Amino acid sequence: MRQMDGRPGRLKEVETIKLIIGGIRQGKRAFACRQFPAFWEPMESQMAEPRKEKLDPRDFLDGKLVSWEEFLHGSCTCNLHLMIRRRLEAGERAEELEAGMARELIRTCPDRILITDEIGYGIVPIDPFEREYRELTGRICCQLAAEAEEVWRVTAGIGIRIK
Repeated sequence: MRQMDGRPGRLKEVETIKLIIGGIRQGKRAFACRQFPAFWEPMESQMAEPRKEKLDPRDFLDGKLVSWEEFLHGSCTCNLHLMIRRRLEAGERAEELEAGMARELIRTCPDRILITDEIGYGIVPIDPFEREYRELTGRICCQLAAEAEEVWRVTAGIGIRIK
């Protein structure tokens, strides 16, 4: 499938989700750029700029910064876990997010690279919100992994394909 619509962060020749997981600051975006360099389709406004025509870590829409609508339609997205946190903090119910967030991501833009931190390791948080956030993120990631064409775990910039 080819997507050539000129929107930021659009991919080309991607059939389904590529899910990349790993700890914080483990080089997930750089790995995605190395692993999937030909998927980048530059925006029309970038065509005149002296910039390589391949995926760059700066091209990812960040779940910490962008709106849900932008994130939902982005083909190169990172920090899914922070988007989940922001939506919970805004008052959305965990049950509703679990029931629909992964499905909505897949339906709206089935061709994407999606990056998230693994946050389920370590001591179980005492704070109820932190527990709910961590558990919800894990459940949504499980749903996405089940539907993804590829799932990669990245540690120290090295990716291991787990699906």
